[in-house]
Amino acid sequence: MVDNSTSIVIRESTIEDLDELERLMKTLTDMFRQKFFKEQWRLDMKYKYDIGGIFVAEDTLEKKIIGMILVDVGRDLRSGKRVGRIINFIVDPAYRGKGVGSKLLEKALDYSAEQKAVSVKINARRELKNTVQLFKKFGFEEIYMVMERDLS
Repeated sequence: MVDNSTSIVIRESTIEDLDELERLMKTLTDMFRQKFFKEQWRLDMKYKYDIGGIFVAEDTLEKKIIGMILVDVGRDLRSGKRVGRIINFIVDPAYRGKGVGSKLLEKALDYSAEQKAVSVKINARRELKNTVQLFKKFGFEEIYMVMERDLS
């Protein structure tokens, strides 16, 4: 990997990126010891390409997708206001701590504003302290806690 931030570009994703995004999602699900439902994910992604909001970080020297962020802007059922939701956000482990996540998050916020969202929400895991700090750096605040129980 070349450590040259000028070789990193943030761009809207195309369907041709799908295999590389799958690799990143597999990394994300493995990190959380979750099962990756490849076929369902690919089907969902093909639909999401029709509506937009998928952005990637690409190392143009390495010709490799090194990060992704997916933001969905829609109407909040309770307030009726337009709200952005960051659904998937991952940076290749080899590129973390180099500002790639900040660039992706900035792009997602800009996109949400362009889509007339009044706020953006994201679910974050407390144990990912660096990620939580990044969100706080961008002005995100903890609003509520989500709890879960495994039934299997």
